[in-house]
Amino acid sequence: DESDEDADADEAKKNENNAVEETVNEMKEMNLSDTNDGSAEQESVNNDDEEKEPEPEPDHDDILVAAFFTSLLQILVNKTSLPIPVSTYYAKHLMDAVPAEGPKLDLKQTSYKKIGPFLLDMAAEGVIQLGASKDGKDKCATLSGIVKNHPDLVAFKKKWKAENGVMTSSEGKATKKAVVDLFIVPRHIADILQLDKDEVMAINAKTEERKGTGFLTKKECNAIIENYIDREELKDPKGKGKVLVNGPLCDAIYRVSKKNKTQDQQQEYPTSVKRKELIEKFFNKMEKGHALVEMPGSRIVKIGRGAPPSVDIEVENRQGNKRKFLTRIRGMEE
Repeated sequence: DESDEDADADEAKKNENNAVEETVNEMKEMNLSDTNDGSAEQESVNNDDEEKEPEPEPDHDDILVAAFFTSLLQILVNKTSLPIPVSTYYAKHLMDAVPAEGPKLDLKQTSYKKIGPFLLDMAAEGVIQLGASKDGKDKCATLSGIVKNHPDLVAFKKKWKAENGVMTSSEGKATKKAVVDLFIVPRHIADILQLDKDEVMAINAKTEERKGTGFLTKKECNAIIENYIDREELKDPKGKGKVLVNGPLCDAIYRVSKKNKTQDQQQEYPTSVKRKELIEKFFNKMEKGHALVEMPGSRIVKIGRGAPPSVDIEVENRQGNKRKFLTRIRGMEE
């Protein structure tokens, strides 16, 4: 019995030692796995650090040169009047030519430090012409000229077009509005002369806002009467620069209406007149119109019959001894 008890004790002790050994092995494996995972994570972090390299500092000399040539092209496209004070050129032209999405120009970071030395350098290379101040002390007071055919400007223009397309006058520029005179062919004149309805209604107008409205530009209106002269073969063979006045043309342009004609009035009508006189008479018979056009781009903001509404500007003295004035503008709301 004692031998059986000793055998059981030895077996139990052996099993206990095996369990302890298995536990130790599992703990070692866990420590090894943690060590490997940490190394992999550290390696990934190191790789990320290697990929995020610092961005190179922008070359402000390159930014300045590109903005300079771009501004010259924009001045030429917009037909900006020269000379321009250098301060105005720098603030409104050169700085506007720096791309908004790219790095900003810091003049102090360039090798020139100031705009004056740079422009003098460009003038020495023959790209631009500069004007001096009245006292002659400042040799870089105004930008007075641009050499359009300078090789550097020509090369930059080709490169710019290849990368960006055609430069238009609307890029980066403030718009302005202008009033344009328009003309409308009265219906009775169109009927008498049997004019082309598409021409009269401006079906082929260049702007969508005028198509089919009957509002004609001076050029379009002039083309209508010129086409009529050619169609009816009214060129006077006996007089240079003169045209014949046929019946419909006489009725439409020269004949006095019954409303305006007196009983004793005897009216004689011409049979041949100078082309210029006939065209002037034709325009005098047209109804007037106008358009408010946004420039550049020739976008019609408003179109209407008659003369454009007048704008009154009145300047009043303010109360008090100080020289202050109040400017009142009426009519802009229309």
